[in-house]
Amino acid sequence: MSVPPSLICSDWPNMRHLRLLDLAAQDGSLTKAARAVHISQPAASQAIAKLARVFDAPLLERVGNAVTLTPEGQIVTERARRALAHLQDPALFAKGRARQASADLLERYASITQLRVMALFALTGSFPATARGLGQTEASVQRAAKDIEQIIGQPVLEGGRRSRALNAVGQNIARRASLALREIELAHADLRARKGLFDSRLVIGALPLARTRLVPRAVLRLLEKYPFARIEILDGAYEFLLQRLRLGACDLIVGALRDDVGADDLLEAPLLSDSLRLVARAGHPFVGAEISGPELGQFPWIVPRRDAPARRVFEAFAQRHGLGQHLRGHVETGSLVVLRGILLESDALALISPNQIRYELEQGLLVTLDIPVPGSARAIGVTALRTGLPGRLHLDFLEFLAQEVARSAASDGGFR
Repeated sequence: MSVPPSLICSDWPNMRHLRLLDLAAQDGSLTKAARAVHISQPAASQAIAKLARVFDAPLLERVGNAVTLTPEGQIVTERARRALAHLQDPALFAKGRARQASADLLERYASITQLRVMALFALTGSFPATARGLGQTEASVQRAAKDIEQIIGQPVLEGGRRSRALNAVGQNIARRASLALREIELAHADLRARKGLFDSRLVIGALPLARTRLVPRAVLRLLEKYPFARIEILDGAYEFLLQRLRLGACDLIVGALRDDVGADDLLEAPLLSDSLRLVARAGHPFVGAEISGPELGQFPWIVPRRDAPARRVFEAFAQRHGLGQHLRGHVETGSLVVLRGILLESDALALISPNQIRYELEQGLLVTLDIPVPGSARAIGVTALRTGLPGRLHLDFLEFLAQEVARSAASDGGFR
C-alpha cells in the first residue's frame, strides 16, 4: 500500500503556529495573536517566519500599524482553518482529568508526528507497517499513540499485544488527523497552482462501472491539461474506498451511488442512470431462444458480492423467475476481470451493466439476452465528503467527467 504524500512530507507546520496565523489575520495584530496563544512577540515573529519557510511564501505583510495576509497567506489560512477545525471535537476527551477537557487539545498538545502516526495506523492497521511507512522505529510510533492517549485522557487502542487496533475513539482521532494533514497538503498544492505548477496529487476511488471508460477518459483529459499532475486510482469494494475517503486518503469515489448510506458527512452527485442486463458469451445456447424461468437455472451464475447493490437486483430477479429451486451453482465475485473471464470461457450467466463490458460487446465476444431486469436502474455519480474543499485538479476532473457523460449521451443516446 502506498503511503499518502500528506504523511511522508519532511517539513511540517506546527499546528499552534497555524492558529497564530489565523488569529493574526482576524485581529490584524500579531501582538494580540501572540497573547492569545500564550507566547511572546519575538516567538510569534519567529513562528510566522518558520511558516513562511515551510510554505515557501510570505504570509503576512505590514500595512501601517496592522498586519494583513498576503495572497499566499490567504490560501494557507483558509486551509489552516479547515485543518484546525478537523482537530476539534469535545466528545473525544475524557471528563474529570487533570487537564481541563477542551475541544482543542489535539491542536494544542499533539505533535505533527503523533497525528501522522494515528493517520497512517488507520490505513495500515499495524505498528510495524506504520513505522516502515514513516521511516521510524516501531517503538517510536507506539510511543506516539500512547502520547495521544495521555493528551485526551482515554485509550485509543484495543485488542491484545499482537493484535492492536484502533477503538472508536482512536478511529475518530485518526480520521480527524488524516483530514487535517490532507488540508495542509492541499495548501501546498494551492500555492504551487498559484505559480502555475499543477503537479499535485488527486486520488480517485473507482467502482466497477466507472473503471472501464468514464474514469480513464476523464483522467486522460486531465493529464492533457496538467501533464505533471499525479493521479492515483484506487479500486476495491465500496466500503474500502469509503474508509479511504473518510481518512483523506481518497478525494472522491466514482461509481454507483448508495441510497442507503445514511451518512450526513457524504455528498452524492449523480451523473447518469444505468441499468443491468442479462449477459452471456456469444454463441451461448440462450442466444436467440425464448427462455422460461426455470431454464435460467441450467447454467452457472456469476453473482455480485452480498454487500453490493446489484446483489439485491439479482436476488429479486432470481425470485421472480423461480431460480431458488433450480439454480445449479454460482460464483460470487466483485472482480470484473474474473467475471469476464468466466463468461467468455463458459456458458455462465450474469447480470451486469453493458457499460462495464462495452469492449467485449463491441467485439462480439459477449451479448445481452432479451430478458427484462426490472428494478435494476441505478444512479452513477460522484461521492465526496460534504465538508471538502476541492482543489483545481479535483474541480477540473469533475468537469471532465460531466463532459464525458454529455458527449456520450449526444453521440449514442447514452453513456458508453
